[in-house]
Amino acid sequence: MTRVLLVDDQSSFRRQLRRLLAYAGLTVVGEAGDIAEAEAQVQALQPDLAVVDVMLPGVNGLEGTSRLKALAPGLRVILVSAYADRGDLFRAAAQAAGAEAFVAKDDLDVGVVSAWRS
Repeated sequence: MTRVLLVDDQSSFRRQLRRLLAYAGLTVVGEAGDIAEAEAQVQALQPDLAVVDVMLPGVNGLEGTSRLKALAPGLRVILVSAYADRGDLFRAAAQAAGAEAFVAKDDLDVGVVSAWRS
């Protein structure tokens, strides 16, 4: 069973994504509103996957990806953003940061998140 940490400063988006992930058979083990909180959650909960918003307050998701992976080298990170028009830029930056993928929030559906199961 894939254990997921959600990192997004919008609680409404986290609730929506939590339901989608549960429907797809993934288990959300924690939520964080910023990278500092996510770092503590990664250490405490040891998730398999973190779904991280690119645009976070303080440390952004791109920089946060490398910080989270430094704490848990086997952690898979998927970066997401509401800014679909910047997708090409975010995909390249996500790869450079060590994330597995970038997905626009509007593109998240059961088929996409089902592929995240390990």
